[in-house]
Amino acid sequence: MWLRAGKYLLLVSGWIAALFIGVLELPQKVHSFFETLPAARSDVATWWNLNVEFTGAWTNEGDIISTIAMPMALSMRVYSKKIDGEIWSDGLSNSIHPVILLGGELRGGELQAYAFDYIEGKETVYATFKIKKMGDRLVLETLEQPVEFFPKQAELFANSDALKDKPLTNFDLITKSLKASRK
Repeated sequence: MWLRAGKYLLLVSGWIAALFIGVLELPQKVHSFFETLPAARSDVATWWNLNVEFTGAWTNEGDIISTIAMPMALSMRVYSKKIDGEIWSDGLSNSIHPVILLGGELRGGELQAYAFDYIEGKETVYATFKIKKMGDRLVLETLEQPVEFFPKQAELFANSDALKDKPLTNFDLITKSLKASRK
């Protein structure tokens, strides 16, 4: 009888001890929850609002199928229907900043984008684009540009290294300009 009662007493005391330890850890768990809540909320908001169909790095370099002569690359994030990114093309290589900014918005399943930079504190648009998703690639159509910085049309393929080797500033052009001004 004592063995049977001792067994139940041991089980009940173990349960009580576990409950007591859990109650002792409760304030730390509540604090930990509220400490990680903002980061978790931000992660969920990013996941919910990020358009993974267009977000990423894209390029037409290495494309042996199309006949487009002007290489270009872009890296963008489409978040909450807004575009934020950078764009490069061979047509921009002779300018001071070969990589410029990309903005715009998602409308009706396609991107209405524009390439821009800030000159004397003002946003200056270099070109406007329409970008559509076609299977595993993007089709970029240049709508308007004052000077031919970008190809009229380009098929872009996903490539995470698309902008890694592109210079942000053309130091050769700056050096040539400075030398020319000294003469």
